[in-house]
Amino acid sequence: MIPSPPPRHRLPLAPAPLSWQDEPGTAGASPGPGFWAVTRHADALRVLQDPATYSSRPGPGELPFLGRLLSHQDPPQHTRLRDHAARALTPERVRRFTETARERARTLLSRALDTARATDGILDLATAVSDPYTALNLADLLGVPHADRRRLPRWNGPHALADMTGYAPHLIVHRRRYPDDDLTTVLAHNARLASDELEMLVPLLLTTGLAPMRDAAAGGLAVLAQHPEAYRELRDGGAELDPAVEELLRLHPPLLTIRRTAATDTELSGHRVRRGDEVVVSLTAANHDERVFTAPDRLDPARTPNPHLSLGAGPHLCLGADFARLQLRVLYAEVLRALPELRLAGPVLPSGSGVTNGVTSLPVRAG
Repeated sequence: MIPSPPPRHRLPLAPAPLSWQDEPGTAGASPGPGFWAVTRHADALRVLQDPATYSSRPGPGELPFLGRLLSHQDPPQHTRLRDHAARALTPERVRRFTETARERARTLLSRALDTARATDGILDLATAVSDPYTALNLADLLGVPHADRRRLPRWNGPHALADMTGYAPHLIVHRRRYPDDDLTTVLAHNARLASDELEMLVPLLLTTGLAPMRDAAAGGLAVLAQHPEAYRELRDGGAELDPAVEELLRLHPPLLTIRRTAATDTELSGHRVRRGDEVVVSLTAANHDERVFTAPDRLDPARTPNPHLSLGAGPHLCLGADFARLQLRVLYAEVLRALPELRLAGPVLPSGSGVTNGVTSLPVRAG
């Protein structure tokens, strides 16, 4: 088996549950102001659940326009806009995607396996299956017309947010003219949303639904590929898929960190945190807290309870959590059905980002 990379949840300069981290400059960037690194589960929950003390508003080093995005707003504005989006993303609308997602996963897997078996016997589960699977599912949910789906690959690049923000008004106009059973249609016909609010919500749903879902899907498969015994247990029915999805999310959260800014002087884990200080929650560290998770470095497909923070917590708990879980459950079930073994055929290549937890390549043998 190819060795796993070093545990990324262990911050090299975090000797305590809460520690100050300097941000020295590099050849391409000026020194940062530094930040408090939060690594304990209880402290992470406290930060994420208290927006009055720990604000989501853009910090001094961030672009001001981010303040228009739902993810960078605080209650009560955040609450009102989130409620509109949540009412559009109903459980019934999510459930209706089950068969579409299953057929898409089967089709992508079948094509990738046929190509692999006709060539070198290797397929890249990330680029050939999980990436297009998650992108096309999101396009369906938001009603992106088929003619515009050529844009999807560009929305994984460095200018993704700007591209999506520029595209959103066109999608809104299209769905007002040609309504369908999708999220954009529902939001575009909501008279209680101002135009600028609507044009902020749609690109946010594109952003938060695309990259994190892509990273979670490929990341979970990478974890399974590195644990063949757990894969066999799932395939043979010795473990159920729902708790396994939660465990894979715990071990491979789509985001490594979540940033907040102290809105007032406060105390956290015995340390004085001053107003304006940056506070960075390490989701990977919190998900490995031995106070909460027994044998936290071990993959346990049946682990329960599993209070991981991979989908956030508090007011900013992932809006599409149910849709994310449905996609993961369907994809993993189809991979288990199609591949008797999940054998790595090369190194798992991470995205290299310090914030997202992406997998750019996941080569496996076709069997």
